[in-house]
Amino acid sequence: MLFSSGAIQLAHHKLHLPEKICPVCRRPFQWRKKWQRDWATVKYCSERCRRSSKGQT
Repeated sequence: MLFSSGAIQLAHHKLHLPEKICPVCRRPFQWRKKWQRDWATVKYCSERCRRSSKGQT
């Protein structure tokens, strides 16, 4: 991307973020800003996995 000054903006690379494994789909998911306050209690990668876990007994 070029700016009027002729400078090129470099792509932003994410730093290493903590990961967890979703117990429903078994896929890894990374920390998100919206989980900042309660990352320790986050268990599922998505609302869909959270809902489907309620049906499993």
